[in-house]
Amino acid sequence: MKHKINHRTKGVDITFYGFRGGPGGISLTLISLMNELASSGHRIHLVLHNGSIPERKHVHPAIKQIELPNGKLIKRAKALSSYLAEFRPKAVISVREPGNRALTGARLLCKGKVKAGFRVGMPISIALARRSPIKRFLRRQSIKFCYNKADIIIANHSAVAEDIALITGIPLDNIRVIPNGTVSEFLYEQAKEEPDHPWLKKKDCPVILGIGRLAKQKDFYTLIRAFHIVRRQLDAKLIILGEGKERPVLLSLIHQLGLKDSVDLYGHVENPYSFLNRADLFVLSSAWEGLPNALIEAMALGIPSVATDCKSGPREILENGRFGVLVPVRDEKAMGEAILNTLSDPPDPDFIRSGASRYRASVCAQKYLEVLDLA
Repeated sequence: MKHKINHRTKGVDITFYGFRGGPGGISLTLISLMNELASSGHRIHLVLHNGSIPERKHVHPAIKQIELPNGKLIKRAKALSSYLAEFRPKAVISVREPGNRALTGARLLCKGKVKAGFRVGMPISIALARRSPIKRFLRRQSIKFCYNKADIIIANHSAVAEDIALITGIPLDNIRVIPNGTVSEFLYEQAKEEPDHPWLKKKDCPVILGIGRLAKQKDFYTLIRAFHIVRRQLDAKLIILGEGKERPVLLSLIHQLGLKDSVDLYGHVENPYSFLNRADLFVLSSAWEGLPNALIEAMALGIPSVATDCKSGPREILENGRFGVLVPVRDEKAMGEAILNTLSDPPDPDFIRSGASRYRASVCAQKYLEVLDLA
């Protein structure tokens, strides 16, 4: 039901800023959080610099979406400062590093006090390590400056919080840990749709699913090699949803191993939940993570999982292997064996679903309100 709200006269409770959209599960997870807050009567704004985001169609109708001028940091900071001066939100949550920098600049330009929070979903040190020494030093100094100017830091996992403390010098006790509010009614509704894939429409063998950017982080290279081990003993198929720079490398591996008829790099889809809901097994093969949403989503839908014991997230989500099998990072043999064992003796779907309750959007939204003193 559409709620009509006069945002100017009633004010704004929370503004979400820095949302980018595109490939990756975080977009829909953040939308679930915003929608949960809006549906419970809170006045929410979504402020964007780029309106070309397909996921916007899933945003709750009561959320006011505002598009500001795009450009370099100074231009974005000035535009955001003008927005803050006009609407005076009680709190602003930035969800990406470019947004953190622009929000810090906007607060320096804006005369009034606005509560600023940074939401962090991945260890900062991992992103820094991929830069040259000079760029790493400059970015680290920028992060330290911005984070120490924020009123609230929210990490989605305790390991992410520890990493933030290490990089910024902020005491760990001052960083709040709130997991991703991944499990929502939106997920369940989307999961009911029919996936557009022949292997799932007419299933003649087990189908394994991987989801994520085709990037080194997700390590689909190891998953494909593990699947090659599986195929020696079991007729099965593997679908990988996502796009990225690793596609040529992965295609070459698929052809090299003779798997072109049983592995499909299907690309990015708007509704991965419909695929996930009909898969026989989900595999998270990542070399590192923050708090992997796809693994939580698989649990919420009762789908068995095999996951790498990477930093960070899988061990916590699966409760040390209680709700799914954990295997070492980049160990194709262990992954292949775990896939075979899980397919031959899958756990009860209701038991798997029970492990996802702590990641419900409603639970996490309430924690955000408490942290922001808006409960």
